[in-house]
Amino acid sequence: MRPRAMTLIALILFLWFLIVPAETGASEPFPLGILGGRGQVDPGSPLISILSIDPGSAASLAGLKSGDQLRGIGGIPFTDHSGSIDVGGLGPQKSLGEALDECAARESEQERKISLDLLRDGTELTLQLTLPLRPGLEDAAGRTLLVESCCQQLVKTQRPGGQWDSPVGLTGDRVLSAWAVVALLSADPQKYRDSIERGVVWLRGPDNHCWIDDDPLQKGPDNLGNWAVTSTVVALTEHWLATEDPLDPPVIERCCKALTARMSDQGLFGHDVVPGYNNKGFNVINTLSHLAWAIGAEAGVTLDEDSWSKSLEQIRRSIDPNGGIRYWTMKGTGTGDASLRTSSMALALSISGREPQMAQQLGEYLAAHPSRMREAHAVGSLGMMLAPSALWRLNRTGYSKFLDEWRWYLSLMHRPDRSVHYIGGKGNNGGDGYLGKHRIGCIIAVLILTPPAQKLGLHSDERKQKSKLKAVGDR
Repeated sequence: MRPRAMTLIALILFLWFLIVPAETGASEPFPLGILGGRGQVDPGSPLISILSIDPGSAASLAGLKSGDQLRGIGGIPFTDHSGSIDVGGLGPQKSLGEALDECAARESEQERKISLDLLRDGTELTLQLTLPLRPGLEDAAGRTLLVESCCQQLVKTQRPGGQWDSPVGLTGDRVLSAWAVVALLSADPQKYRDSIERGVVWLRGPDNHCWIDDDPLQKGPDNLGNWAVTSTVVALTEHWLATEDPLDPPVIERCCKALTARMSDQGLFGHDVVPGYNNKGFNVINTLSHLAWAIGAEAGVTLDEDSWSKSLEQIRRSIDPNGGIRYWTMKGTGTGDASLRTSSMALALSISGREPQMAQQLGEYLAAHPSRMREAHAVGSLGMMLAPSALWRLNRTGYSKFLDEWRWYLSLMHRPDRSVHYIGGKGNNGGDGYLGKHRIGCIIAVLILTPPAQKLGLHSDERKQKSKLKAVGDR
């Protein structure tokens, strides 16, 4: 098969997973955190089925085996896992993750002993094991350790050309690489300077044209999509805010103008150059475009007022009474998967200083539904990545509740060897797999934990960078 045909097939698969919801059923296999291994939960069951155990891990040394079923900790049974997105990880996952996070943080080895209650071939057993020492996520040391682990994993997986490669070609590479750059900037722009700079150079593309044709209505190489264009604007603007690199604004402007050109006269967007779904539009691209326009203006790019107004009207008509942004303007399309649309629009309005009442309404939706954040149609991770920044700006109490809600999740993704593994959602997370799950997991964790440092324009209007990269021209 010719390379061009293979690329087209990969892109079709990518878009299919973006637009076709996955069935709500058993959660996909998830890491067991510092225990070492992988497990699975099923709706209606209080058990964690052990799928594999890492050699040399605490679980392995204690004798936990593949096929065992964890039913509780220290004599306290797990509650049933639910397929509902409104309860997050409530049940076995939340109980295990929070218990491991708390226990592993105890200084005394004796206090780090934990009892796992399980079923093995129908027989009830209890295994005693001692967890390795690791600071908990309720403490700054634990949060710093996880962020460092994530960033080291991102640096190690960066390609020599500067990009982070996805399984689906240029559009996927651009989305993944842009958010990886944002995560590293949010964590420590000095420490990860080399990776950031190489990523930024790659994102600017050949001749600093960002793979966008002079006529932006041409799809360009690999059917370059608006997902890539919007994420590139965020990454390059954050880089410019940190460095004032003069090479960034022209590329940012090219991207912002491309989005304006690709929007219909009615304010509708699609995956690429035409409105999607038989001209019904694609609200998530509207909200991401607003975010790109708003943050791009921070780099001096002129905001096209007509485009902003037309797109804003589509979003205004799509806000549900509960404050979430629906898939389309049509009522009844639901907001259970609204976290990406709602958080990206909330950020756009907060950054631009426009529509403060609407921004607050969107922030209140996010604060009221923290357990829904990983169920964002269509790339589930993006809701988890942007909601923390929106909450930090608009609802600090909501941010704290969000952090508490997902402590179990962050605990379980952090493995004994300090690698970070992805945890999926209950609904449509197909796009995550086509971007690269474990690297997405790293980006999620960093962007959840770093808003208080306010190193990004996403986090603070003041944009007081606590550390500056030296401008490229000063090297």
